Order: sequence, then structure tokens, then C-alpha cells
Amino acid sequence: MTFAPDTATVLDLVAAHPATEAVFRRYDAAAGCCLLCQGLFETVPALAARFGLDAQALRADLLQAITQEKKEK
Repeated sequence: MTFAPDTATVLDLVAAHPATEAVFRRYDAAAGCCLLCQGLFETVPALAARFGLDAQALRADLLQAITQEKKEK
């Protein structure tokens, strides 16, 4: 799966790229909840808006995790 930042859901990302789970977990504290529990079907921009997260930072962290995961395969 290619990461489409504006249309990929959290579920899509975690299913295709398991390394992204750790990224979402790191943002749990800032969101005040478990993002994988409360935002699994949200797109990344919608998730960031809903929980007041920095969308650009989240996107960059997700891309970094995906890139690293691909290098390790």
C-alpha cells in the first residue's frame, strides 16, 4: 500500500505497515486517549483535527516509520 496521507485510514496504515502502530501509540498522550481505539476508521487529517494533533508532524512520523519498515524488509 502506498501511503496516501489524505485518504488512508488508521486501520489501513496499521494493517499495511505494522510499524505505524508505534507512531500512533506515541501520540496517545497528546490525544488523551488510545488513538487506535478511538480513531481506527479516521483518516490521518481527520484524526489530527479531532484530537488536536499536529497533522504535519504525524504525517512525517508515519512516513518515517513506513520508510524504515521498508528498509528492514
